Amino acid sequence: MAEKKTTKAANNVAEDVELKDSEKTALEVQEAEAQSKEGSGQKFKLADPKTSYQEKGFTLVGEQEKELPEDPSDQLISRIKSGFIVKA
Repeated sequence: MAEKKTTKAANNVAEDVELKDSEKTALEVQEAEAQSKEGSGQKFKLADPKTSYQEKGFTLVGEQEKELPEDPSDQLISRIKSGFIVKA
């Protein structure tokens, strides 16, 4: 379900943008990262357990559920935004 979020463009004009659930989750992860280096405490898993995701210091395979690293990479955030990785 899409949700509206008000953003400010470069010229400081407010603009309504509709976010998908996966985009909202990715934004929450980014905001939590900006506020605290302790991580979100939320567990994440793969949307399709037949796939896997691996990067230095973080791996998800099958039905595995994990908390995100303290400093999630841009690639990891983009996987959440695309819906490849979802909240458990």
